[in-house]
Amino acid sequence: MKKFIFLLLLIFISCEKELIEIHNYEFQIDGRTHLDNNGYYHLTIDPIPNQQTLHRFGAYVTMEDKYGIPTMVTWGCDTYWYLEEYGQPFNDIPVPIINFTSYADPLVDSVYCMMAPIGSMIGDTIEIRGKAWFEEGDIILQDSFWIIFN
Repeated sequence: MKKFIFLLLLIFISCEKELIEIHNYEFQIDGRTHLDNNGYYHLTIDPIPNQQTLHRFGAYVTMEDKYGIPTMVTWGCDTYWYLEEYGQPFNDIPVPIINFTSYADPLVDSVYCMMAPIGSMIGDTIEIRGKAWFEEGDIILQDSFWIIFN
């Protein structure tokens, strides 16, 4: 019986150590532009209605998990624009303003993503969400930020 209790205690301590390691993962988004006192980022975009403005945002993230797998980040945003050709909208072809997936840089603890809002979005405020996946998807950290297009 003592051996059984010792074995259970050993398993518990091993599991507890594993849980402590999990908390070392980090994921914090940075809009990489002006941040106001209310916590909103601001991005000045080209005022031409269909002209894209490219902007790179990112996050500080632990670059790999305990298995050595690079960190994958999935990005989400509910804002799209629609293609137009010769002044006619193609309403069935939405164009997302962000890329949906990126991987951590193998040399530094960072990950980046591109956004491309268009001029007709001036005055819009949108939320961009990110999820970092560690240990083959068993651990997920989330963060988000709000950005105003000026």
